[in-house]
Amino acid sequence: MRIAFLTPGTGNYYCGVCMRDNSLARHLIDDGHDVTMLPAYLPHLLDEENAGSVAPVFLGGINVYLQHNFPFFRKTPKWLDYWFNSELLLRWVAGKRGMTTPRQLGEITLSTFRAKDGPLAKEVNKVIDWFRDYGQPDVLILSTILLAGVGRAVREELNIPVIGFLQGEDGFLDSLLPEYREDAWEILGKDVKELDACISPSHFFAEHMSSRLGLPSKDIQFYPNGISLDGYENSVEKADVPTIGYLARICPEKGLDLLIDAFIELKRLDQYKDLKLAIAGTLPTENRSFLEQQKTKISNMGLTDFVEIKTDLSRSEKICFLKGLSLFCVPARLPEAFGLYVIEAMAAGVPVVLPDHGSFPEIIRETKAGVLYSTEKSDGLANALSTMLGDTVLAKQFGEQGRAAVHEKYSNDRLAKELMENILAPLVSTK
Repeated sequence: MRIAFLTPGTGNYYCGVCMRDNSLARHLIDDGHDVTMLPAYLPHLLDEENAGSVAPVFLGGINVYLQHNFPFFRKTPKWLDYWFNSELLLRWVAGKRGMTTPRQLGEITLSTFRAKDGPLAKEVNKVIDWFRDYGQPDVLILSTILLAGVGRAVREELNIPVIGFLQGEDGFLDSLLPEYREDAWEILGKDVKELDACISPSHFFAEHMSSRLGLPSKDIQFYPNGISLDGYENSVEKADVPTIGYLARICPEKGLDLLIDAFIELKRLDQYKDLKLAIAGTLPTENRSFLEQQKTKISNMGLTDFVEIKTDLSRSEKICFLKGLSLFCVPARLPEAFGLYVIEAMAAGVPVVLPDHGSFPEIIRETKAGVLYSTEKSDGLANALSTMLGDTVLAKQFGEQGRAAVHEKYSNDRLAKELMENILAPLVSTK
């Protein structure tokens, strides 16, 4: 089967969705399928070699901006568009600007959703024309339903099935300015109904988005996110010193400051005088001041020697980092659709402490790999960390249960086969 992934890139930092799609692509290729990765907006930055055939960047960030704001650029020649889509140029611009915020993207979001019916019609047509020139896929997979308008256009023109993954789109849409928010939800809801399948990584998010999109819950299929287990096979000895670990985007939304506050609270206790905190993850440009604030907080408490901070780890560095932890925690402030970093920690045999909202209760119930803490209690996080650190037998049990659960339920080797058998093959056969 010929399969195409249309996956938004980040340009200059690692993205969990990009890495999930790339891992799925690799396993689908291993099973004999022809897979192409199509970057959208910005180039992909992956922690492993790109698995599938690589297409140019579509809906490139520079072209989208110019065509949305200046009608002249909707008729510019291909060579100029090609230059604006240069990978080096896009990565440079992404590095200079950092991540754009939803409050800046209201009008462009609506234009993207309107696809061929809006000012970005030229960019949408490029996707369709590329398929016609280089080979039409049997199915197109959208890594986020924010691309549903593009998917609808592809489906209409090429008559191929298109499926869309749910990936936490509510946070982005709800952060749009009020004058754009309602229209965005309305247009997206209509476009999603035109897809051949809509897939959620958790039951929690399926129910949540069913309500928000006006889509019957029966029309949303469940398919969890997974990881490649390459590199996780061999265990390593844990550090002699107890170490709490954080691996996610370094930003307020993921609650790094909350974890640091809890760590400081624990360090006031005699039994935790040797306790360390290891922090790793992508650091977007706009969050550098946030990290500096956290460093200052740590320094003012005299704890600099007990905290390690690393950014933009390679895949091998990431796995080594995780395997050396005693405990893993990302105290995300907002309910998450899934949280791939949790599965990565479990694969390394590390017990987890997570907030009691979003998909996390579901993951803990399925894996029995850690504990939840109440976000309603000011000392909930510190107490949960303390309980886990104080019971090494239980922590080891959770770590072993988590590793086994990932192999059984969240390995992309297995999930790629299930995606093909349960979703892709039936769709293609009936088209």
